[in-house]
Amino acid sequence: MDNTTLNASDFLSPLVFTHKSDELERAMAGVFTAVVQERQIDQLNDIYSYGVPWLGSPTVVERFTKLNGLAVLRRNDGGLSDKLMSVIYANWESIASERGLAFLQFVLDMLYPNQNQIVRLWHSITQASRYPLYLSESQGADKFLTSRIRIKIDSNINITELSELAPTLSRLVPWQVVPEIAVSIDTDDMGVQVALAGEMFQVANFSPY
Repeated sequence: MDNTTLNASDFLSPLVFTHKSDELERAMAGVFTAVVQERQIDQLNDIYSYGVPWLGSPTVVERFTKLNGLAVLRRNDGGLSDKLMSVIYANWESIASERGLAFLQFVLDMLYPNQNQIVRLWHSITQASRYPLYLSESQGADKFLTSRIRIKIDSNINITELSELAPTLSRLVPWQVVPEIAVSIDTDDMGVQVALAGEMFQVANFSPY
């Protein structure tokens, strides 16, 4: 028996090694053994792994990620998705109350490796009364750090998928942090003949409200 999987004999050993006084008891034990071996072993293995669900079967991983609101992160790419969700859920459980930007960065790196960036946003001090209209990614003596962040994703990712994931990504941050999701736009092939003082991106508001 390893750490995650049992076989029928592990469950049935008490019954197998128990004395049967007559043919009826032997027949009943045989029927029960056959049912477990043929019908119930997968379900019993799932229950056995409930203590460490990230090590369980795809069914258990999906069940617990749905329970924690992470199922939307799942991708339809077979076994890779199951392994990805197992790793994400294991990290979700391990950091418990310390979940924050570090966990968000971890999830982004799992979903969009080398295609994402989390940037803290600053705001003009002189325009503080008009917050949050003067947000900036660059800090300075004339700016203050806000509780807002910008999640920057490369434009060559699947935008439809991102729109489905955005609500969940927004919920992964601490309650006091206000996220926005920005899709970077590559200007190299746009035929723009003017100098640009900064990086171009479009902010996507995926909120249903």
